[in-house]
Amino acid sequence: MLNNAAMRIPRYWARAEGEAPPATDGPERIVVWGWSDDNRVEAQRHAQQRLTELLDRLRRGLGLPTGYAYGTRPLREEILEELRDRGGRLDGLLTRNSYGSVVLNTAQVLFVDVDVPWPTFGQRLARLLGSRKPTPEMTTLSRLRDVLKNDSGGSYRIYRTAAGFRVLATDPVFTPGSPQAERLLQALGADPAFLHLCRVQGSFRARLTPKPWRCGQANPPGSFPREPEAQAAFAEWLAQYERSTDGKATCRFVEAVGWGRTNEDAGQIVDLHDRRTKAATDLPLA
Repeated sequence: MLNNAAMRIPRYWARAEGEAPPATDGPERIVVWGWSDDNRVEAQRHAQQRLTELLDRLRRGLGLPTGYAYGTRPLREEILEELRDRGGRLDGLLTRNSYGSVVLNTAQVLFVDVDVPWPTFGQRLARLLGSRKPTPEMTTLSRLRDVLKNDSGGSYRIYRTAAGFRVLATDPVFTPGSPQAERLLQALGADPAFLHLCRVQGSFRARLTPKPWRCGQANPPGSFPREPEAQAAFAEWLAQYERSTDGKATCRFVEAVGWGRTNEDAGQIVDLHDRRTKAATDLPLA
């Protein structure tokens, strides 16, 4: 794994396949992925080991593991770029997620996206009739402000996203999975699956580019790592996706909360985030 303060994002992936034992309740073919940051040989060895363990489990009649897939193991994403500080320390990684968006993974800079609840029929009707009651958007923003203001000594930035809000901590920096980070993320309303993924990967993460379906694009063909014959189709999709996102932003800066400081370890991350998400523009959010 790549490491900086326990940052765990695999560079190499390999798959192993095997026949499921008779009477297994599930697919006849079992596919398992293994990973490594050293080389593909090690990733293949890990995949075979995981397959052997899973087939042994099935032979003992224990069935396939169940549970929420998101966050149960490192995400299988292509690493696009490393972000290092002046001393050469790994501060972050840009990866491409399963639906093709670029994601910023950070070792210390805390991010969290919080969705705004959909307004009920009664709330929509009340607004049409001129009600001045706070909207779900106003209520969510007010709650985020209160949580961040109660965190005395901190500095934060709030952004609007297509589905809600994003909070970025500019000072202090945090350790993923630490009690301090978990308390803040829970207070802000982070998805439990996001919390678990932060622990598994030892990083925080934030999407930098729009979701394809919000730009009229389908999801990319296949999944990473792609076979050579699938690369041409993916390259064509990527060119279309990048054209479709030209006039879209991922989030828009709303306000700063707190003391307005930016930790020296966070500066590069904040600048890259705001540039790549087009946070200073008035472009439509996607």
